[in-house]
Amino acid sequence: MLPTYQEIKEKLIAPFPKGTVEVERNKAHIPVQAYINRLEEAAGEHWSWKTNGQPLIYEKECQIQVKGTLKILNAEREGVGFSNFKVYEDNKEKIQNLKYAILAAESDALRNACNKYQMGWSDLAQYKDWGKNPGVGVTVTQPQTSQPVAEFTCLKCGKPLQASDLQELEKYQIRNKYCSEDIPAHMRKKR
Repeated sequence: MLPTYQEIKEKLIAPFPKGTVEVERNKAHIPVQAYINRLEEAAGEHWSWKTNGQPLIYEKECQIQVKGTLKILNAEREGVGFSNFKVYEDNKEKIQNLKYAILAAESDALRNACNKYQMGWSDLAQYKDWGKNPGVGVTVTQPQTSQPVAEFTCLKCGKPLQASDLQELEKYQIRNKYCSEDIPAHMRKKR
């Protein structure tokens, strides 16, 4: 029997296992492999991904753009993804590792399309300002404060940073790594 869209969607938007969200440089994201695994588990043969057109190269910005369409049963969502690239020093017209830059942009496009199916919202909401908006319809679960996140330690006291510390740093757009207690007062201003 063919599953309904609603049955698949319930599986798609379920929280990911603990540890799936990666926090780097005060930015939280879910790797594309986790999204693909979720699509396989929830939709099986009833999903497809295809890129639309050729990748666009923005030479001035040193970025590649890829667009694609994620289809689940009869529902389609378009995703747009970007990737930075470098050029060779001796030949400014030649892109280094073009293939990998395109693949990275395609992965970003797939993540973007998954976002439009609300995948990962319950996991990422705690790290994003939109997660506090009641109109989004997501219940924010507090980050696990008992476990350190990544390998960041406080510049002042040296203790491992927790997810709540990283949220605080992101809130005030602070790049230096401080625990919540050691953030200097002058840095606690909204920018």
